[in-house]
Amino acid sequence: MEKTILNEEELNKRYIRREILKELKNRVKNDAGFISETIIRQNYLEKIYIMVSEIIERDSRFFDFKITEDFIETAMSEIFGLGVLEKYLSDRSVTDIFIQDREMLLIKDGTKQYLGEVFESAEELNLVIDRIKISSGKIFDQRVPFLNTDLYDGSRCSIVIPPVSDKIYITIRVFNCIDLALEDLMGLGMFDADICELLVSLIDNKKNILIAGSTGSGKTTLLNTLAKRIPENEIINLIQDLPEIKLSAHPFVRLLTTRPKARETDNEINQDRLVFETLRMKADRIILGEVRDCMAAYQLLQALNTGHRGSFSTIHSDSAYDALLRLEMLAMEYKENLNIRIIKKIIARAIDVVIFLECFKDGTSSMIRRKIKEIMLIENDLDRKGDYRLSSVL
Repeated sequence: MEKTILNEEELNKRYIRREILKELKNRVKNDAGFISETIIRQNYLEKIYIMVSEIIERDSRFFDFKITEDFIETAMSEIFGLGVLEKYLSDRSVTDIFIQDREMLLIKDGTKQYLGEVFESAEELNLVIDRIKISSGKIFDQRVPFLNTDLYDGSRCSIVIPPVSDKIYITIRVFNCIDLALEDLMGLGMFDADICELLVSLIDNKKNILIAGSTGSGKTTLLNTLAKRIPENEIINLIQDLPEIKLSAHPFVRLLTTRPKARETDNEINQDRLVFETLRMKADRIILGEVRDCMAAYQLLQALNTGHRGSFSTIHSDSAYDALLRLEMLAMEYKENLNIRIIKKIIARAIDVVIFLECFKDGTSSMIRRKIKEIMLIENDLDRKGDYRLSSVL
């Protein structure tokens, strides 16, 4: 019996919160002077607090409701942000968010956590999707049921909707663990002190580094952390699909971002075009967020063989050696008549080091940590059999 009463009380609390939020949003919507051109957070917190107080005073159903800081933050998220998602986007221990219809699954502190239904209704979920869609500027409906974009904080978001799927699926790679130092990654167990010292020397000696691994293995995090050690007086050309890599301390960073074709009138701008253009822009180093395009792979290899020492990129692979094979495959897709020995020579001269990251998982398939498993050095010439001359540091 007590369990039933507690459930009823909890349901009643949720109902009251929902009704107050609904009334608050209606008031904001009908108040033309509520939102000014300059949004000062503290001012809006005070406005919302006053509005909520008035709503409680005028409705006897809400007399016992206590206004908490958490409720005001929730109201801010409902009015200005992405609703329930805001809480998890700002949580530094959350790396991934998975949504299917109204249910949510997180990867938090390296483990999966099922939260159940977090959206009160389908309307609440659709409102979040609409806000993401509007900010992306892309077409997204039943004719184009896929949306890949970045959120306001740099998080990567992918949405799939019916009829191509049975439910609404939202996948978010949370952008919250990029601003780390090498010592932070060492503390997280990604590598030890000796490897940390080696990584520093690779940057200082301007080695071209390819970071390999599976999805979610920490490739971008490691790249960003290493790139922050580049001297501030060097010019960096940075090519990305989404603005994940942040080098705010460097005054000479030129950011180039790809652009998919969202409308018939749009021109697609791909990696290949950006790599080609960046060769016309004087730079000390080039950073390509991820090699995934055959044209970009070939152009990058050409660029790294023209004096851009100390450059970086990432690639998906299952080992350090597989990263070289994948780079070969992509480059040969672009130039099918190229001899494999020529491609290997170009790669050997372009890439100095391959760092392979691996995700270690427990028995429940929950990710528990990321670790550098291999560091492979590449000589700039091939052996007698026409293969790479490799030496493993780790």
